[in-house]
Amino acid sequence: MNTRLVVAVLALAGAGTGFAPLDALAQKRDRDKITREEILNSGQKDRDLLVVIRGLRPHFVAPPRGVRSMSGGRAAPTALYVNGNKMGDLGMLRQIIATDVFEVRYMDPSKAENEFGIGHSGGAVLVTLVKGLKSGERITPP
Repeated sequence: MNTRLVVAVLALAGAGTGFAPLDALAQKRDRDKITREEILNSGQKDRDLLVVIRGLRPHFVAPPRGVRSMSGGRAAPTALYVNGNKMGDLGMLRQIIATDVFEVRYMDPSKAENEFGIGHSGGAVLVTLVKGLKSGERITPP
């Protein structure tokens, strides 16, 4: 009887691990995106967007790791795009109220340089705002 119980427990444990990759894949997919729902459910929704990003995805605003050059130069700062328009550096996030945001996406340096060209070696943060929508209109993320 004990052997059957052990086999049953091991079988159930093995079956449960089959679901882990799906959860891990979902977490990896959302690693570079913050949704409006996530912002509204956070305890910092009434703060500026920089504070919210630091709380939810600190890697969005951290300088890229491992960027070095022979001359000791620094990597370009992370670029900020709001509704598709380049807005400068991440300091501008202090001027955006988190509840006005539909979505925030992070692009690592290689993706940002492929998408926007040279000068994005610090990556990019893409913000899509809710403001300016007509009633019932949906935003198409960039």
